Amino acid sequence: MVIGGVAAYAHGAATLTVDLDVAAQLTPDNVERLMVALRPYHPKHVTRPDLGVIQESIERLCEFRMLLIATDLGRLDVLREVQPLGPAESLRSVELEVVEGRRCQVLDLDQLIEVKAFVGRPKDRIVEQELRAIRERRRSAV
Repeated sequence: MVIGGVAAYAHGAATLTVDLDVAAQLTPDNVERLMVALRPYHPKHVTRPDLGVIQESIERLCEFRMLLIATDLGRLDVLREVQPLGPAESLRSVELEVVEGRRCQVLDLDQLIEVKAFVGRPKDRIVEQELRAIRERRRSAV
């Protein structure tokens, strides 16, 4: 499920982001599919790019709380749990178009606002206000 800045953009926020944040259960099947999909883009640990392409076993990667991955396409953060909401499997999603012609599961607007408010960095506060305005416009239109 897409979360973070790309999710905000999919909901209608104007603020752009340079990375992709997703929430997922870090099961062996999910991590295996992820690493196979990323392999052509040379995935490296964000915190230790000097180690080169990720070499850990799927089982070892499943033990991480989150996977912070740098690729030739950009940064990908895969979170097992989203603060303050909880584990990936407990999140609410909606299906939205993230890339033209491609729909996927995106964190729902109310929970996304909650996450942005919790994180509280200056850029997140800006996006939080955008999302609150979007929610208010949608409610007024009903």
